[in-house]
Amino acid sequence: MKPVLLDCTLRDGGNQNDWQFTATDVRTIVSTLDAARVDVIEVGYRGGSGSRKSATAGPSAHCTPEYLAALPDVSHAELAVMVVPTVCPLDALDDLPDSPVSMVRIAAYPWNIDGVAPYVRRVRELGLKPGVNLMAVSYTTPEQLAAIAETVAAEPPDVFYVADSFGALTPDDVRQRIGLLAERLPTPLGIHAHNNLGLAAANALAGLDAGVRWLDASLCAMARGAGNLATEQAAAFLTAWPRYRTHSDLPTVCAAAEYVAEQVLPRPMTVRRAEIAAGINDHHFYYQERIDKTAARFGVDPWEAGRRIGAARPRKVVDETVEQVCRELAATEGTKE
Repeated sequence: MKPVLLDCTLRDGGNQNDWQFTATDVRTIVSTLDAARVDVIEVGYRGGSGSRKSATAGPSAHCTPEYLAALPDVSHAELAVMVVPTVCPLDALDDLPDSPVSMVRIAAYPWNIDGVAPYVRRVRELGLKPGVNLMAVSYTTPEQLAAIAETVAAEPPDVFYVADSFGALTPDDVRQRIGLLAERLPTPLGIHAHNNLGLAAANALAGLDAGVRWLDASLCAMARGAGNLATEQAAAFLTAWPRYRTHSDLPTVCAAAEYVAEQVLPRPMTVRRAEIAAGINDHHFYYQERIDKTAARFGVDPWEAGRRIGAARPRKVVDETVEQVCRELAATEGTKE
């Protein structure tokens, strides 16, 4: 089995450095990953991130025609961009056939998956390969996931990813979800794993066992919070494990990772209390700082506040959600006294 390895450092990694990759960074990362024979390199967002608004975001947050035209030539890898329909209009894709990009990944949440089909159709009309990433898959029940599969099957992409956006899944969770999708979709499946519980590699392997054929990863695990499956670690276990086969040249992938570690990452990726709390409570990492500050102000347990927020499955990261939960928790604890 030869999984497809997709590196998304320039896209998801931008959550760590506000997408402020220099021209040298972009050229070095793309060229080195191509030399390492990584299958797909995602070079950023077209039209911005849906979850992190930033007025100062760098070039890979928008993938303008000028940015795409300046990308180095590649001889092995395909180049991809991600679009979020809620922030990127359909006609913003029209110039992509004139760029080096051959794949467009369309990202949606369970509650707005209905908006994906026109994008899949348009990407295909443009002669490009469409992929779909279902974010926040941990927020779906089996029944909801089955309904999502039915929706996606009506306009099937070339690959359908589940994204463990909050790093909350275990290998058993992954096997269950991938098994359900494999029964319902005639489409190759992929997994985007976050490492909040230290399970990114384990979840990727569980996905491969259950039928996944595409793996997302980023150099040095660079992404928000606890980060992703690290590209160099994915290349390592695919190289070491005889049951898998990979195009990737491990020493060259590691050279790319060393460059990112030494020249790009603003700080080492860590899995500490904040990252673990977001994963165990199943909520967006961008909630955690708000939870800690607001819980301290109300004198309540931030872990319990986080648990309640995750259980509510909020659709957006807003201060009002944290305020309400902490106020209700303080009132409950005051009643007990």
